[in-house]
Amino acid sequence: MRYGLTGVDVEIDLSRKTIEKVQNDPKLTELYLGGKGTNARILWDRVPPEVEPFSPDNLLIVGTGALTGTIVPSANRATITYLSPIMGIHSYSSLGGYFGPALKHAGYDTVIFSGKSPSPVYLWIDDDRLELRDARHLWGKDTFETQRLLREEMDKDDFEILCIGPAGENRVFTATAESGSGASASRGGVGAIMGDKMLKAIVVRGTKDLNIADPARVAELCGQLLDRSETIREEVFANFGRQNVQGYTRQAGYGNRSGAVFPELKEKIDGVGKMAQEFMEEKTDRRVACYNCPQHCHRAYARSDGGYMVIKCTSWGMGIVATKIFDMDFTLAFYDLVQKYGLDSMALSNQIAFAIDLYERGILTKEDTDGMHLEWGNAEVALSLVDKIAHREGIGDLLADGTYRAAQRIGRGAEYYAYHVKKYDQHPFRREGYLGLSEAINDKADTTKLLGTTPAAIWKRGKDFIDSWGFHYPEDYKRYVQTPPDPTGADYEGTIKYMTYNEEIFNLADLAGLCYFWTGHYEPLPVNSRAFYAELVSAVTGIDIDEAMATEMAKRVVNLVRGYNVRAGLRRKDDMLPDRYFTIPPAPGTYKADKVLFNKWVDEWYKVRGWDGDGIPARETLEGLGLDYVVRDLERRGILARPATALVT
Repeated sequence: MRYGLTGVDVEIDLSRKTIEKVQNDPKLTELYLGGKGTNARILWDRVPPEVEPFSPDNLLIVGTGALTGTIVPSANRATITYLSPIMGIHSYSSLGGYFGPALKHAGYDTVIFSGKSPSPVYLWIDDDRLELRDARHLWGKDTFETQRLLREEMDKDDFEILCIGPAGENRVFTATAESGSGASASRGGVGAIMGDKMLKAIVVRGTKDLNIADPARVAELCGQLLDRSETIREEVFANFGRQNVQGYTRQAGYGNRSGAVFPELKEKIDGVGKMAQEFMEEKTDRRVACYNCPQHCHRAYARSDGGYMVIKCTSWGMGIVATKIFDMDFTLAFYDLVQKYGLDSMALSNQIAFAIDLYERGILTKEDTDGMHLEWGNAEVALSLVDKIAHREGIGDLLADGTYRAAQRIGRGAEYYAYHVKKYDQHPFRREGYLGLSEAINDKADTTKLLGTTPAAIWKRGKDFIDSWGFHYPEDYKRYVQTPPDPTGADYEGTIKYMTYNEEIFNLADLAGLCYFWTGHYEPLPVNSRAFYAELVSAVTGIDIDEAMATEMAKRVVNLVRGYNVRAGLRRKDDMLPDRYFTIPPAPGTYKADKVLFNKWVDEWYKVRGWDGDGIPARETLEGLGLDYVVRDLERRGILARPATALVT
């Protein structure tokens, strides 16, 4: 009997319209656990780097975490893995809400899509019954309308839906897949892959129970998690939207990605926190949570058509940063289109800011914009650009491939102003120090992957943090708390230790299907140690792991993904921020980024990870983690040198 996981995967060949249920290998669970981990192994085995992202041979892998769907608080995540259309390397998106648990309760750990349908389809799952159904009547519909029509077709009201909108259908490189309660798989281009495969939606209903190895112990551990959750719920998420708006608004006025500063907006910036709080108190319909989560970090707002939209996380401030429009009604209108069309709000905002910046510099003209005058602070212009990008119309078709490719096509010096990492659009403002480095080097090309508590933030809390139950770092890390960090980042050894440790925490969350907000984002963490994580996984799955084994799992997945991307051509030159990051003036109160120091950070990252100076994992590192098959492939490709003894024989 399998515990936590069902032991069943589903293979969908969209070209042949076949559906097959297969038993998955329990040994893979022992090595990679689930979610991002098992997905990464499947992608490695079946999608070599020679495959093009928009090829029938690219896979779309929807995998649940080992704890997803159980009673463990926040265990609601699914990971969607694929070869990214924008980066051309391994990519994945983490999806919350109710979709992952529904898939697990239907009896499936992973659904693997291959091929490409000749006409639009959606996958319908109702426990043991699975069908590919005609979706031609849904093609061209936005995500709200798609979900409404699908719910009308279902004879039950408890289906969970994951779908794409016009952006995915038009293969916008940064398109998303959207699910019911404000959940989305946003980063990497998952919506474009679904659109290319003509997969409009996945509809799931699951009613089955999951087997748990030690129910009594799981219940006890869940009680401890719930006891620790109140602090974050009341101190962070009660004011989450206001804090996001206020923080991003400061970035919009000072030290934004374009390098422009807007001192004339100071009065608006200073008052935006109050404005946001009053707006939320007036217009919030209710706070919303994902499956089995008491944090309620999302907020629901009424839409003009009588429906609701749910806003979460960084989406609160992206439109403000990109447009310099300090108006909450605009923020709702902006994000309404983001969800409706299925767009990554972070990448979209960067594309809009990039276009306005180039226009003000004279690099883009009205001839390039179909006569539209681009400017900061203009809501009509901003919303028009969202529409054009989603439908690939006019200037939107240029921006829809991301700022890197847009800059290549524009020329005229536009490349210098494109803010991207590994060709992928980042926050539409500059990230300093720890945050900038986290964008450059992690495997998701996204700060959310490493945005744990920074050394500077930990130091501010000092001895109280060390003495609290929330301190989850190794014993020797306490010396970094007791000694003030160098604000320039020159004490990079300590910074890198924190970053590598945080990266492993986030990987463990992805393997288990736990939300980052419980495991590595805001302090104090309910999952407050790797030992606790290991005990929780053991009690649910029956796999006997300890803290050291959990850490090894995380490192195994980090190096498997890096190995995949290395064989796809990724090297040190790609683990870098744009040159402009190091040349424009710093934001007030911060320090100018230094490229020499940045390279020292990267050197230290590689050293701690056990990689060579070009970011290639060393043979000893890979073999020590049981990744011998990665070694053999890298040897065959000439990326790793064969041992001298092997050459002789």
